Amino acid sequence: MSKQRYPLSLHITSLFMVLTALVGAVLIAISYQHAQQLLTGSAKELSNENSRKLESVFQVKTGPILTTLDFMAVSDAIKTHRFNDATRKLLNPLQIIFEHNPGVVALYYANTQGDLTVIRPLRNNTDRVQFNAPDKATIMINQTSLSGLNRFRYLDGNFEQVGKKELNDNTFDPRGRPWFVNTTKDGTIRLTEPYYFYFLKTYGVTLSRRSPNGDYVVGADFTLSSLSEQVSKLGYSNNTKLMLFDHQFKLLAHHNVPVQKAEEEQPVTPINGPYIFSPFIGKSATQTLYETIESDGQSWSITLTPVNLNKQTRLLLAEATPQDDLLASLLSMRDKQVKVAMSMLAMSFVIVWFVAQRLARPLNALMAQTENISRFNFKKTRYNKSVIREVANLTKSIELMEHTLYDLLRLLRDTAQNQDFCVLAKTLAHQTYLVTKAETIHFYTWDEQSEKFVCAANHAIIPFKIDINEIIAHTAWVHTQLEKGDLVHLNFNDNALANYRDKLYNSDLYLFPLHNREHQLVGLQLIGYERAITEQQQDKHAFLQELLSFGAIAKENIDRIEQQKEMLNAFVELIASAIDTKSPYTGSHCQRVPELTKMMAKVAHDDDCFFPEFSLNKEQWEALHLASWLHDCGKVTTPEYVIDKATKLETIYDRIHEVRMRFELLKSDAVMNYWKAIAEGEDDAQLKDALDNKLAQLDADFEFIAQCNIGGESMSEQDKERLVAISQYQWTRTLDDQLGVSWIEQERAGKKSPLPTAEYLLSDKAVHQIKWPDNDRPQDIWQDTYTLKPSKFKYNRGELYNLMISRGTLNNEERFIINDHIIQTQMMLNTLPYPKHLQSIPEIAGGHHERLDGQGYPRGLYEEQLSVPARIMAIADIFEALTSSDRPYKKAKSLKESISIMTEMATSGHIDPKLYLLFLQSELDQEYAKMFLASAQIIDFDREAHIRKVKTFLKSKF
Repeated sequence: MSKQRYPLSLHITSLFMVLTALVGAVLIAISYQHAQQLLTGSAKELSNENSRKLESVFQVKTGPILTTLDFMAVSDAIKTHRFNDATRKLLNPLQIIFEHNPGVVALYYANTQGDLTVIRPLRNNTDRVQFNAPDKATIMINQTSLSGLNRFRYLDGNFEQVGKKELNDNTFDPRGRPWFVNTTKDGTIRLTEPYYFYFLKTYGVTLSRRSPNGDYVVGADFTLSSLSEQVSKLGYSNNTKLMLFDHQFKLLAHHNVPVQKAEEEQPVTPINGPYIFSPFIGKSATQTLYETIESDGQSWSITLTPVNLNKQTRLLLAEATPQDDLLASLLSMRDKQVKVAMSMLAMSFVIVWFVAQRLARPLNALMAQTENISRFNFKKTRYNKSVIREVANLTKSIELMEHTLYDLLRLLRDTAQNQDFCVLAKTLAHQTYLVTKAETIHFYTWDEQSEKFVCAANHAIIPFKIDINEIIAHTAWVHTQLEKGDLVHLNFNDNALANYRDKLYNSDLYLFPLHNREHQLVGLQLIGYERAITEQQQDKHAFLQELLSFGAIAKENIDRIEQQKEMLNAFVELIASAIDTKSPYTGSHCQRVPELTKMMAKVAHDDDCFFPEFSLNKEQWEALHLASWLHDCGKVTTPEYVIDKATKLETIYDRIHEVRMRFELLKSDAVMNYWKAIAEGEDDAQLKDALDNKLAQLDADFEFIAQCNIGGESMSEQDKERLVAISQYQWTRTLDDQLGVSWIEQERAGKKSPLPTAEYLLSDKAVHQIKWPDNDRPQDIWQDTYTLKPSKFKYNRGELYNLMISRGTLNNEERFIINDHIIQTQMMLNTLPYPKHLQSIPEIAGGHHERLDGQGYPRGLYEEQLSVPARIMAIADIFEALTSSDRPYKKAKSLKESISIMTEMATSGHIDPKLYLLFLQSELDQEYAKMFLASAQIIDFDREAHIRKVKTFLKSKF
């Protein structure tokens, strides 16, 4: 992935913005951090203040109760648990306490015998219903004893009894209650831990004290509803959540927290969502605890603060407030700071952007001018100058670099494009002039044959008339410097030029050596100046040395390529010559076909009628040249005796001689039988006539077989029948025919026959049938699909089988072997690693036996599947074969006969009629005949008649 680039002005502005924003962010962060510290202190202080408020409220609410308890502790009314006048007098102040203190729900006293009297206000109908009191009852007095007494009295506002109920079901013993047990004679009022008031379904505490004599304990039940009301007023904001717990974390009061009401003495629990005060549950707090927590998508500050109702009793106040509420003022101040900072940043951005643009403008202009460099499109651009010194120096350097690269790349491009060193030398000389503006430039190369430097290019305004070889030969140090690869500078007044001053018109000469990869001096370039060179020209010399080093490499590469091409061409021609030399009957075929192919290709190349789009460049000519020389390279795999087979019985030798010896044997047997019969007394005259007839018949039969062995255009059925009849002659073999032969031939011969044995004159034996190696037929290894069909056997040398050949001297197996050379050609050529411009060689060389009608071989291609060079090659190959005088199976045909045959081929779909028409019209046959045919073959023919015939065919076809 490419890295994103940004303008300098944006970098400068961004750097300023980042640094300024960083400083502002750090200051704001420090301020905010300080605010967070203040938040913690504020939250703790707020909780402590709320705790003090709750303690104050409790003390205010319980003050009258304390007074009442002190009064009751010394009153005579508590000494008896009967309703009497003393009790009535006690009710008046108690009624006032009930009216002014809603949190007081009961006053009671008990003695050490377990007697208990409870005075409870009935403030509303709910209370009356709860305690089964009459409608007018305002006070209920409940008296119990351990004997089981459980008496209820209901009094109205005048303390008159309006109802009474007495039961005997009491089991309650007050002496075991904490409010009774915890009191002492010191007169101190004790406070119980908050507990659940069963009858009122709420939490509260009990205040109690013991009488001075210690026999009685008075107490008051006080609900915590007053604290609940106060808790709802303590919130810092509307979102503040508060909870009041006892030391066992039973919920006594709450604010802004949904809770589930408790049953009996089960703790009250929050509902609907996470318990925000969960971090404090189970913790004991003697001082304020502080935590922060994330809940409901915001941050909360939570505190747990002890609320001391007295020295023995302590409650816990939990408070949760959103930090945004606590920091509202600080956040407002922060937002104002951010707004001011952003405004300052925006203003600074404009100023910095303007300054950065002014600073970056020269660089932007330089970047625009050097855009061509980024695209490797070097030009000789004149750059704008800048007032900034660093930018001005950079501009100058880039300008020099671009101009130098422009010159270098142009020279390298010209150097790389030239494959002819003569052109390359002229290019280097011309480019040297453009670079140095020297008046005299000569480019020399080393000629190995003459062992001298020869001028390959001359670009001189002032002529150089001195032989450079004389200077080098007569000045040893010059030659040494050049051999080392050093630049040689010769001044007009130097001794090395003393003998040549009358011919020298330059003030200074510079010799630049060219070395190949083996550090051999292969050339040099002479540069002459009319007057002393300038510093700028001097600077160009280093560049010129680098350029010439590329030129030396290019020269070496060109030389090597040319040498390799020459070697390849020579090697290909060597192979073709070896194929021709392999058979004395096909000599020069592979040499004559390329010549005729070249002639026809040139005619087709120049034709605008039939082949207007066909043309050959230099590389295509090279491909055609190699293809024509390699068109029969597959013949290296064809046995010589098959190529050279002049008679039907010929293999390595002509087996007609074996047949002749058998006839000689038959004749000897006939003579022997004649003398045997004479000896036995038979008629001499009759025997003599029979012998003469027998010998004459054998002579005639052998002469017939010998004539059949020659081969011809055709063989009649009568001749074949006579050949079969002659083959049935028998002769006697008394020697083992498997002695002295190879084990392979013995294996083919099969089982031996007992001797003596009768042999047919002509036979087709198993030993004559040679199978394909490993029984693998050729199509099993072919890399393409070919139309040629191999026979069952690789060779069939059967005597009768070969003599029965209808046409020519080749049987089916041998004809396949001959035709297989084109498949071998294609397979061989397809294995070579060609450069791109030579990849058409296999198609051109391997298609010269194809026909336009698809009846050719080896692949049965049609006209549109064959390239023009392949069709040219087919015509050249056929014409050469027809006119060749070295074929063993036919005599050379005359030019007239050959043209007649080829005209027939052109009008029957065998060869391309358009190419053949160009062949006739250009009289290439005459040009070829002068070069390769014997004078006896050059017989005139009616050219126009053949041309008309081909044209008529073309008109009918199209």
